[in-house]
Amino acid sequence: MGLEKTIEQPDSHDNIHLFPKAKPRKQRVSLSQLINKLNRLNFKGEPVLFNLKHKKHGHTISMYAHPQPCMDEDLECVWAEVEEGNDQRLRAFDLTNFVMADGQRSLQVVPSLISVDERQITVRLPEESFEAHARAIKRHQCPDIKASMVVNSAVYQGHMVDFNAFYFRVVLQADPPQTFDWVNGNIPVNLTLSDNSRIVYVGDCNVIRHTDDRASREFVLKPSRNQFPRFRAREFRSDRQELMPNLNVAFTHPITKKAMTLKMIDLSGSGFALVEPYEGATLLPGMILEDVGIHLTSRSKLECTAQVIHRTHLPDGNMVKIGLALLDIDAIEHMELVSLLQQAKDPNTYVSHQVDVDALWDFFFETGFIYPQKYASLVGNKEKFKETYTKLYTRQPKIARHFIHMEHNTILSHVAMLRLYEKTWCLHHHASLNGQRKSGLIVLDRLCAFINDTHLVDSANAQYTTGFYRTTNKFPMKFYGGATEHLNNPKACSIDDFAYLNFEAVPTDDEWDTTGRWELTVTRKGDLEDLRGCYEKISGGLLLDAFDLTPESMGINTLSDEYSKSGLKREVHHMSIRKNGELKAVLAINRTDVGLNFSDLTNALQMYVVDDSGFKPKDFKFVLSLVAVKFKMKKFPVMVHPAEFMTDNNISYEKTYRCNVISSRFWDDYMRYLHKFMKRARLR
Repeated sequence: MGLEKTIEQPDSHDNIHLFPKAKPRKQRVSLSQLINKLNRLNFKGEPVLFNLKHKKHGHTISMYAHPQPCMDEDLECVWAEVEEGNDQRLRAFDLTNFVMADGQRSLQVVPSLISVDERQITVRLPEESFEAHARAIKRHQCPDIKASMVVNSAVYQGHMVDFNAFYFRVVLQADPPQTFDWVNGNIPVNLTLSDNSRIVYVGDCNVIRHTDDRASREFVLKPSRNQFPRFRAREFRSDRQELMPNLNVAFTHPITKKAMTLKMIDLSGSGFALVEPYEGATLLPGMILEDVGIHLTSRSKLECTAQVIHRTHLPDGNMVKIGLALLDIDAIEHMELVSLLQQAKDPNTYVSHQVDVDALWDFFFETGFIYPQKYASLVGNKEKFKETYTKLYTRQPKIARHFIHMEHNTILSHVAMLRLYEKTWCLHHHASLNGQRKSGLIVLDRLCAFINDTHLVDSANAQYTTGFYRTTNKFPMKFYGGATEHLNNPKACSIDDFAYLNFEAVPTDDEWDTTGRWELTVTRKGDLEDLRGCYEKISGGLLLDAFDLTPESMGINTLSDEYSKSGLKREVHHMSIRKNGELKAVLAINRTDVGLNFSDLTNALQMYVVDDSGFKPKDFKFVLSLVAVKFKMKKFPVMVHPAEFMTDNNISYEKTYRCNVISSRFWDDYMRYLHKFMKRARLR
């Protein structure tokens, strides 16, 4: 086969050690070496190919035979296909040679014939043989790989004979009324390769050559692309790190079924690059590798599923660079991977490492993050707070992440996030020591880099990022408000205000006006559809999608199980308020462990008003009392959306919380804003 090099040139890598360029050469093989090679073929169950020439007519035939264990110069081989009554015919042929091939080199052996019959052939081996030919690129055998070729809406089935990273050789059948005349060599074909359990490759190929048989035909195909983008193009790609020493990556090749170990030359939170010898390349753009092990040490590894997205021939050597994208990885293992990368970039930043919880509490009090009024609200449950934070900061639960900037064992800044909804993470607890403004921006930058690395990984469940903050807090008002203004698209980044109050249930007041029939019922799909219509009219943002308040999210509740596995509690009950049968509001009653959030927003009742007519202050109090009775709650935070409902109906509340939601679909746009913000803050 011919060989073409890719034109794309990679970045230089000082940690790539190139093999010397291979030069075709004839190599002498001694008798002892030949015997060892034949015994190796016997061990593998692979045949050799005998070539015989007719004594009278001069034509040649080729027949496969399996070598038997060989101890000396006499070799016995059993024909792969036994044809009864073939003795006389075989005696009409002279033995020319037999050929041994390993996919790259072929060895021609000229033995002496001892005997031949319909079952076997016995020969005497020569004292020496010579390697006849060296291919530029090794061919690899394909056990049990099915091939399906589609061209001009016709599907041809067959199997793959052998391949390398640049060419395939397949044998296909044409079942009438099919004909191979339908295959136009100028038109690319689509090839699908599969084993007994799954598809291992799909891609467009060009027909290089083929045989001329009618019913069964051999094709040599060349993949038409050296790049296979898995995700849409990103402006802000994950930072790549070249780790020394190079990590080892081990996997079973999906086509050859052989174990492979290759060197990793760079790594990011979304993928990595390997190198393999050009002459033995086996990884094709588009190929999916399962059960890939990234070995950090001989006993420690991360497991993932990855897809080959590009292949580049490196200059000045016979190596190729293989780029792979992460498709699937356990959330905790991915966190470990990103933590390793962030440590390589900045040794003073830490992602979800085990924290000295006492030092963390010291940090929260010293920074003023726990101010007197906040401490007064949590002191009654301080032991429960301590227990919750021990679970969050020492056990690495899947539902929590924290980012710390620390020097000489002193915490300088901190930010954390919780997975509060199925596809949504909530940012909270952002604080830094006095005089450490830059450190506070560093952890925020690391958190955003973490999301940039992880949001395309399905197990991360990071479709949305949200955060609550007070409208009196200058930094988040400037930071998140600036992002909303920069993106200027409520479906990319939205802001919604909640009125906040603490409600304490009291005995029923006989003076309440309960005119009309108020009901507290389980939320129905139609209620969420009406809520969406109302929300789109007044806001048009991302809140309902991020908070699992859409008709499509009903019945989906995998997150509570994740909390339970971490020894934590998380419940969300959706109820609807009706008056005379008409929907007035949808409620989300959140129940989690005390202390999951200092402001206890994770334990708040969220009220989403759909229709405020007939909603008087006493009615509002009555409705909350119904919830308190049903869920056996005495005092709990209440957050009401839209906040204007409270002022329009003369209902008092304590403060306003603003909720910011960012969609990861527009994360590039957000990162563009973040880079400008950090540049103004002189962090970049």
